[in-house]
Amino acid sequence: MTTPNQTRTPKTPALSLTGLCGGFDDPVQQSQQVFRRALTALSEPGTLQTLPAADAPTGIHPAAYQLCLALLDAETPLWIAPALKSEALVSALRFHCGCRIVDDPGRAEFALISPDIDGELTRFAQGSHEYPDRSTTLIVQVGSLEATADWTLSGPGIDGTRKVGITGLDPRWPGMLADNHRRFPCGVDILFTAGSVLMGLPRTTRVEI
Repeated sequence: MTTPNQTRTPKTPALSLTGLCGGFDDPVQQSQQVFRRALTALSEPGTLQTLPAADAPTGIHPAAYQLCLALLDAETPLWIAPALKSEALVSALRFHCGCRIVDDPGRAEFALISPDIDGELTRFAQGSHEYPDRSTTLIVQVGSLEATADWTLSGPGIDGTRKVGITGLDPRWPGMLADNHRRFPCGVDILFTAGSVLMGLPRTTRVEI
């Protein structure tokens, strides 16, 4: 017969948080702040929005990571380009956001990608004429973002035209962006990031080089 002192309940191993990248210190306040910056970036295409400096998993821009923390939750499927997908990033997003990582880009509401994307933008969800909001929003990491350069933007949210510069994109991007604009109301919306800076380029924006 076993006495109480001899009874042992198996212990469940504790979740290891060693090396886990931190999230927001004040999730509600900081998420709202980042969400407002993202909304401004998409409603005023080509303007530069700067987010506070913050830690991020290796290989991920602070702005891109903060967008994920603010925009993703358990109901939001995310696709990550193989070049950016790491155990550290996946663990951080699952812990802080609870989001689902999907293997099919066509099923993602958000996608975190590098500029050397494999394939066309049409591989992501395009929405439909009845439900244009059922499309993927892309978070694209680039080399740098500038307020004046060789790209001319026009469309809703822009008074006349606006000059911008986006470095690090391969030569296919102007054609892909032109095709994305022609598909309106279908197509994808894009948030470019460089370090702690972001710039929005919705499908309603026309790009001329």
